[in-house]
Amino acid sequence: MPKYAYIIIMESISGTIYDKLEEGQKALEQTEWTLARDCFQSVVRQEEIPEAFELLGRAAWWLDDASTALEAREKAYKLYRERGDSRCAARVAIALAYDYHSFRGEYAISNGWSRRAQRLLEDVELSPEHGWVKEWDGNVAIEVEHDPETALRLGSEAVEIAKKLNDFDLEMMGIALEGLAMVCAGHVDAGMQRLDEAATASIAGEISELEVAVNVCCYLITACERVQDYNRAVQWCYNVKKTTSGGTYPLMFFLCQIHYTSVLIWRGDWDEAEELLIEASESLMTTRPAHAAEGMVRRADLYRRRGRFDEAAALLKKAGKKPFRMLGANFQLLAKAALAYDRGQLETAESLAERYLENTPSECRVVLPQGLEILALARVELGELNTASETANELRSIAEFIGTEPLHASACFVEGMLCLGTANYKGACKKFERAVELFEKNENPFQASRARVGLARSLHHLNRKKPALHVLHSALETFNKLGALPEEKRAKTVLKKIKSIPSGQTDGLTPDTFTGREMEILCEMARGKSNPEIASDLFISVRTVERHVSNIYAKLGISGRSARADAITYVHKNGLLKNQNIQSGSPN
Repeated sequence: MPKYAYIIIMESISGTIYDKLEEGQKALEQTEWTLARDCFQSVVRQEEIPEAFELLGRAAWWLDDASTALEAREKAYKLYRERGDSRCAARVAIALAYDYHSFRGEYAISNGWSRRAQRLLEDVELSPEHGWVKEWDGNVAIEVEHDPETALRLGSEAVEIAKKLNDFDLEMMGIALEGLAMVCAGHVDAGMQRLDEAATASIAGEISELEVAVNVCCYLITACERVQDYNRAVQWCYNVKKTTSGGTYPLMFFLCQIHYTSVLIWRGDWDEAEELLIEASESLMTTRPAHAAEGMVRRADLYRRRGRFDEAAALLKKAGKKPFRMLGANFQLLAKAALAYDRGQLETAESLAERYLENTPSECRVVLPQGLEILALARVELGELNTASETANELRSIAEFIGTEPLHASACFVEGMLCLGTANYKGACKKFERAVELFEKNENPFQASRARVGLARSLHHLNRKKPALHVLHSALETFNKLGALPEEKRAKTVLKKIKSIPSGQTDGLTPDTFTGREMEILCEMARGKSNPEIASDLFISVRTVERHVSNIYAKLGISGRSARADAITYVHKNGLLKNQNIQSGSPN
C-alpha cells in the first residue's frame, strides 16, 4: 500500500476542526486506531475535507472496518478529483484497488481502480505513487496471475523510482517484490537475499509506515512457504509475530497468523495450528472472505492429516463458495487431490493433481512440486509405473533446480515409492534413508515418519526384519503423538505383515495358486500397466480385469492402498516375470 503523507492544515479550517485533525494524526502515529477513526469521523461530519476522509479510511482499514474504509476512501477520491489533484486521487485509487482485492475479493473492480490510478498519473511529475501502482500490479501478478516475470519487472521499476525520489519504504517494498518474484521463478538464493534484506529493514524500524513493514515480512514468509524453506520461516515468523501480536493492529495479526500456521504444521505443532486457524478464519470471515477461505483450506489439509476426512471435505466446500484467489483456486485443487489420495480415491487424486498442474503456469515452478508428488504417488499405487517414473523425474528436476532440502526430501520419498513398485528394494532403502535424513534435519516429523514406513517395507523385503521393526515403531510413535490416524493405521498394517510373515518368505502361495488368466494379469501389472491397458492388450473388459485383480488380492491376503504394490512385489520375489520370458525388475 502507498505511503500516507500527513495532511497540511489549511488556514481556512476552524480551530475545532484543526484540533480534531491534529488529535487524529497523533493517534495514527501512536497506532491508536479507534481514537483516530473517531477524530476523523468528527471532522468529516463538520466539513468534507478529502485529506480527512483519506486518513479516516486508513484508520478504519487497520480496524478491519471494511464499510467505513471503502466509503471514506471513495469519498476522498471524489473530492480530490473535484479539486483537480490527480496525484492524491491516484494514491487513494491504489488503496481502493487493494481494498476491493482484500476485503471483497472483487478482482475486476480492484483492477479498475489500479487502471484509474495509472491513467491519473500519466501527466503527473514523477512521484512515489508511480512506484506504488507498479508495486501493486506486481503483487497481483504474483498472487492472481502466477506471473513472476512480470512481477520482477514491476518490482525493479518501483525500486528505480524509489531511488530517484529517495523513498526508502517504496524501495524496500520493491526489493521484497523482486525477491518473491525470483523465488517463485526458481531463483531461490538470489530472491531470498533480497527478501532477507528488506525484512531486516522492517524489523529494525527503518521503514516508516507500519503496513509497509509488515507486508515486506509477509512477502518473505510467503516465499518460504512456496519452497518449503521452513528453517528460514521460523526465524522470521518469530519476529513478525512479536511485531503484530500487541493487539493494536489485529488485522495484521490474523493475516500473519494464517501464514504462521504453515510453520507449525511443518514442525508438528498441529494443535496450536488448528487453534490459530479457527481463530483467524472466524475473525476474517465477515470482512475478508478471501483470507478466511485460505484459512479454511489450510485447516482442511490439517484435518486430512488427522483422518477427519468428512470435516476436511466440508471445509473445502465452504471455502469454495468464497471469492478465493489470494493463492489461486489451485490451492483448493491441491488440497482436494491430497484428500482424495488419503481416502484411497486414487483415480480422483490423479485427475485433480493433473488439473492442478495444468492450471499452474510452468514459469511459476516453485508451486509445482506438491502437485507432482501427489500425482506420482497416485500413479505408483495405480500401477502406472511408466508415467509415475516420468512424474518423479520431473519432480527431481525441479528439486535440483530450486535446491532446498525439503524438496530434495520429497523427491527422494517419491523415488523410494517408485522403487518399491518395481521391487528395487535396495534402491528404495537408499531413497527412503535420504528422505528421513533430510526431513529430520528440517524438523518435519510427519514426513520423516512417512519415509520411515517406506524404509521399513524395503528393509523387510531385504530380509532385515529387526531394523524394519525398529524404524516402524519410531514412525508409529510419531504418528500417535501427532494424531495422524491415517498414517498410523497404514503403519500398523505394515507392522502386522512384517510380524506375521517371516522375512525372505512368501505367504505359502505358489504360482499354481492362481488361474492362468490371473497369472497373466499379475505379470501385466508387474510390467507397469494400468487396468485399462491390461484390458486392451488382453481383449477383455476393464470390469473383468478388476474382478481378476480382486481375486488376486484375496488370494494374497492383501488390501488397501498398497495392495497393487504388494502384488507386484510378490511377482518379482517369486521370479514370475522370468517364467513369462519378461525381463525381471523392469516395468516395461
